[in-house]
Amino acid sequence: MISDVKYLIAYQDFNDTSLINKGTWLVILHASRIPPHVGLMIDGNYNSLTIKERELNVKHEALLRTISQKKIEALFLKLAPHPVFSSDYQLSTFQEQLNQFTVVKQNEATCLSPLKLFFEEFYAIRNNKEQLFYDFVDELSQNDYITQAIGINIADKSENNIFTLPHYTNEELQKRIKSEREIYIKE
Repeated sequence: MISDVKYLIAYQDFNDTSLINKGTWLVILHASRIPPHVGLMIDGNYNSLTIKERELNVKHEALLRTISQKKIEALFLKLAPHPVFSSDYQLSTFQEQLNQFTVVKQNEATCLSPLKLFFEEFYAIRNNKEQLFYDFVDELSQNDYITQAIGINIADKSENNIFTLPHYTNEELQKRIKSEREIYIKE
């Protein structure tokens, strides 16, 4: 659950893998990094846009194994269930939206870009292309769309299970995307 203070997330420690296997979750990886990476998990099926590719149909067990092995700081924010559309329909729609992008690219697309399309369609959150992730999460919170938060590997980055989302500018975001793309292209 997001607190009344902007950008603070009160979370529970992760101790039951079955929790994230059902429902729709906004997944924040490398939560303290500027910027963090975000994706969407629907009924245990994780999808995201990265510097390298579109990640489609990643099983929650594989994602959790990677988080555990690499000790990735992760937050899972559970979304209020949609009153009309099924999880299957939402997943297929999100994958179509994700396919509108090829990779994260400077001044073109971030990992948040396909998520903004999803939330515009299913949660009536206006697609503000300039909005950065921490403000996006705050808007979800203000609309009571986040019902639960679970944290993995972030205990040492928080106090009393309260995590503060990192703040950054659009310039810092674009600079990071550029440097990550340069590293990827050299590989």
